[in-house]
Amino acid sequence: ISFSANIIVPPGLFCYRVDRNRLLLGGALTDGGSVVEWARSLLSLQSKESFDVCMEKVAQIYEGNRDSRHFSSPNSTISMVPFLSGERSTGFRGGARACISGMTRETTPAHFMYACLEGVILRLGAVMKLIINVCSGLKISTLEGESPHGKGEKMHCVIVASGNALERNSLWRQMLADCTGVSVVVDAESAEGTSRGVAVMIAGSTDDGNVEKLSVVSNAKPSAGASAYWTQSSICQENLIDAISPTWTN
Repeated sequence: ISFSANIIVPPGLFCYRVDRNRLLLGGALTDGGSVVEWARSLLSLQSKESFDVCMEKVAQIYEGNRDSRHFSSPNSTISMVPFLSGERSTGFRGGARACISGMTRETTPAHFMYACLEGVILRLGAVMKLIINVCSGLKISTLEGESPHGKGEKMHCVIVASGNALERNSLWRQMLADCTGVSVVVDAESAEGTSRGVAVMIAGSTDDGNVEKLSVVSNAKPSAGASAYWTQSSICQENLIDAISPTWTN
């Protein structure tokens, strides 16, 4: 963030000063793609064929839930808290534990996998919500110059997918876009996303300020009408976290 005013960093985010004018604001999850790998192992979906079949069913579940004004069945209300290795953002509780709630006899491996995917997306959404809240009241500039919309207007932004789990899973990217309301892109040069990000910041600090453009090979845009579903899902997960957190050790 290039900023021209003081900011208040809320609990749940990290904030590093890059130089006198710029901050790096963000959050971190301990478990992301590792949740999917854990679920694949637990459900015996290690082969590509079995996993692909499961993901086709997961996509159908998501489309049905997203496009409906109400949860269509008890299986759609499964909620997961994906803290398999404790929690970093937004609560930073090392003793946090994972939980899946709402399973019935009719719960299938696809419902279970869907709950895992959604659980991680909701935690990413919680981080993004905090970041957007911080940025919304500031005059923000990008490395390429001030927002074309001017002061007080929304700045165009995207989420650049990084890591094998997001890069290879188009459904997960779409879920993230729908949850956050921000487009999720795959960059052709995103194999080392963190290193590339550092290089972009350094390039922006040079005298000419030239920054290499993203080479977008995939762009998942937010679906119209999806926000209501994700708002309700977020409430369900936060309620579950509140209910189980007293049982955590630290």
